[in-house]
Amino acid sequence: MNKVANRISDRQRRSLFYIFKSMKFNDEMRHDFILDYTDGRTDSLKDLDYIEAQEMIRYLQELGRTPQTRKYKSESDRLRKGVIKAIGQYFEDSGLNVSLDYIKSTAIRAAGIVPTGFVSHDFNRIPETTLTRIYNEFCRKQSVMRVKDRIPKIGLN
Repeated sequence: MNKVANRISDRQRRSLFYIFKSMKFNDEMRHDFILDYTDGRTDSLKDLDYIEAQEMIRYLQELGRTPQTRKYKSESDRLRKGVIKAIGQYFEDSGLNVSLDYIKSTAIRAAGIVPTGFVSHDFNRIPETTLTRIYNEFCRKQSVMRVKDRIPKIGLN
């Protein structure tokens, strides 16, 4: 195989620079990391081969400090905020004024989590799939409530 074809690709190089930048590595830190990662063979990305670069990208992503992980956390946060909004809207439509802790406690009960006494901690333990289920459940409850309000009340006198 041609030695040039085995070199790091432009896409890998850009990915690594982006990851290093997002991890707040300066030039010296980046060179030191590469030197350590390659066991002293090189301190430059251009001297890495394709497989070595791919492994370095995976390794850095596994450290859990890359933008991909932040995106995942943002998705969890987005789901949690959606659940809070759906439950809060349900209570508001019911004519109840409740606190944020009460809304979170309702979500914890709906998730079937045994409470530890720390509402925020318990709320953050709810998995994403369960958050989606709770969100959909409270949106359905709101829809049912709206339909019930439209149905004329018939008295049984």
